[in-house]
Amino acid sequence: MSSQTSGEQWDNYIANYENEKPGSTTLRMDLIERSPIAELKYVLITGITFETDREDGFPGNDVFPILHKISDELLELIGKETKTILVGSFMHNKERLEYFYVADQEGLKHIIENYYRENYPDYEFYLNIKEDKNWEYYTDFLYPNEETLNYMADQSVIRNLYNAGDPLTKERRVNHWIYFSSESDLKNCKKELENKEFTIQHSGINEQTNLPFELQFSRTDKVDINSIFPITSYLRKIAKEYNGEYDGWETSIETE
Repeated sequence: MSSQTSGEQWDNYIANYENEKPGSTTLRMDLIERSPIAELKYVLITGITFETDREDGFPGNDVFPILHKISDELLELIGKETKTILVGSFMHNKERLEYFYVADQEGLKHIIENYYRENYPDYEFYLNIKEDKNWEYYTDFLYPNEETLNYMADQSVIRNLYNAGDPLTKERRVNHWIYFSSESDLKNCKKELENKEFTIQHSGINEQTNLPFELQFSRTDKVDINSIFPITSYLRKIAKEYNGEYDGWETSIETE
């Protein structure tokens, strides 16, 4: 979107919803540390319904440019009337909705309705403006839960591998890290990991971390998302059981 700037951190995730249709959420991740912004106390949700032949309810390539154009135009239109931030969008079952927070809602409903009628008369549109001082639409709906955040973190590593020319087909050594506050927790976790055929690479003190006891370990595994996410989910669970913190994974790039 042309409204993005270098200071904004955008990301996207897809999840399934009650009607078994996937929903795609695109949002500004960096706002979680700033929300709620007191002066932007109203949430404005608006967008269009589109036609598509896709079973998942997502738009075809011919519709995407229209959706992006509407998003950019709405940001410019709303920004002329009041202070605003576009925090994200949600696309699901032939509909895409944009989520703005605004300082003042006066007159916006009429302006946006006219915008759709004049520029996109063939599309059904949705528009709702309501008070949301605590930014619950952003924090509770758009922003991903912990499991989704972990999935997105794994996807990010995989994306970097793929962009480097890795087809993600080969098994290879995958390194992992868990940090602990006590040596006893480290030792107990170490035994369990060894029973799961992980090889311990390092076990000891790392004075450069908040949790000083470091456990580095590895195993030969596949690294596509369906293979690696169950592994990292297990490791996060085990880390919590032993009062530790899982710190992610890395691996080699395999291009052949």
